[in-house]
Amino acid sequence: MGEAPQLAPPPADLLGKDPAPWLGVGEVLRLAVPSVLNTVSFTLMQFVDGLMVSRVSKEALSAQMVGGITAFTALCFFIGLLSCVSTFASQNLGAGRKERAALYGWQGLWLSWAAAAMLATLIVAAPWIFALFGHEPAVTRLETQFFQILVAGMGFSMSACALGAFFMGVHRPMVPLIAGACANAANLLVAYILIFGKLGLPQLGLTGAAVASVLGAAVQAIVMFGFFVAGPHAREYQVWRQWRPAWRAVADLVRIGAPAGGMFVADLLMWTLFMGKVIGHFGTEALAATAILNRYWHLCFMPAIGVSTAVTAIVGKYCGARQPRLAWRRAHAGLILVEAYMVTCGIVIWLARDGLVAVFNEPPDPVVQSLAASTVIFILLCQAFDALNVIFIGALRGAGDTLWPGIVQTALAYGLGLGASALVAREMPQWGILGPWAAASSYIVILGLVMWSRFLRGKWRSMTVLEPAPVTVPVEPSSLPPA
Repeated sequence: MGEAPQLAPPPADLLGKDPAPWLGVGEVLRLAVPSVLNTVSFTLMQFVDGLMVSRVSKEALSAQMVGGITAFTALCFFIGLLSCVSTFASQNLGAGRKERAALYGWQGLWLSWAAAAMLATLIVAAPWIFALFGHEPAVTRLETQFFQILVAGMGFSMSACALGAFFMGVHRPMVPLIAGACANAANLLVAYILIFGKLGLPQLGLTGAAVASVLGAAVQAIVMFGFFVAGPHAREYQVWRQWRPAWRAVADLVRIGAPAGGMFVADLLMWTLFMGKVIGHFGTEALAATAILNRYWHLCFMPAIGVSTAVTAIVGKYCGARQPRLAWRRAHAGLILVEAYMVTCGIVIWLARDGLVAVFNEPPDPVVQSLAASTVIFILLCQAFDALNVIFIGALRGAGDTLWPGIVQTALAYGLGLGASALVAREMPQWGILGPWAAASSYIVILGLVMWSRFLRGKWRSMTVLEPAPVTVPVEPSSLPPA
């Protein structure tokens, strides 16, 4: 993390005044709404995709959850790293260096395909990985197949992440929205055809859902790449001048992005082990109930990620422009929006829990219904604190503050989120899955408070990811050599 270059302080009015009312909620909304619509579209696509798989069998639904979250865990280090393309793009935008924003977009693409080649080795290791969970043989086989297909398409997923981060960083959120809508439409159409064997094709079940997911990621990446290299964006940001690998820029991305990726993988791996191993210890019904709970948790969480992505870009822009007060205000504007949404979602899901669980519990299984409906209470209890976590990790990332949050989140994830839940499951099995879920929820509560405290302390104000601008020294005419 670099200290800010020693430049003249900005004028006092830039730090002390804000022309926008209500902390700049309107500015956050303008960038956040397309991002939220994109994440909502993706979440609804996953919701419908899961609903289709639930009609195949409860084994397929459980396998989709565990196989999918394991694949995403393998991917999420690079997703976290590549999300910091937005940090570099937004800070360079704020500093008036648009061509360097495009440079980091290209380096994100090069990193994406290098990472995809590394992750391809997991295809061979998949049977061993899922044998560790100790699930029923039918579930293990489905988990393995689902995971292998998803891993084969990770290059497209990571390219879409890198390009999406670039466009959010330069405050062009409509591009990811258009690409996401195209991808989700392709995914749902192909999933319906392949899962149920329509148009004369064989009924592939969960395998069909995996193939459709890869196709959707490919569509998303291709559409965004088209916007990136052609049209007004390519000219404005001098995109084609920056296409070559630039090792210093790659090193910058790794320096800032690796802690963000480590934070992401620590969190996702914790949840993977929690759901697959700790909850899996209680049987297939417990896994199915958790899969249902996870679907509704995503409805609360994913739109908030859209606002967090916007907050990252806005905080980055104002840090690049050296206006930290505006960055502080916009982060809290994002918090207001996310708190209102997530708390409302938690209340609605709690009140309608029986009917909502029944949507995925078809044909009805009374054990799954009871387990899922009783566990919904943890969605309600965590929403306000999860909002703190989502917004302020995004705000800190926009400022380039990733190392400290990454270390702290990892310690909390394994000391409290996983360690405490595993201990409760072993020592108090009579509590069923409610005991582990209570311990995991305490991790969310404490993490949200810690990240908010980090932002309020303000160390991020002295951080930057920008290189100092070159200094031009004026030359006196008398010092020039004679013509």
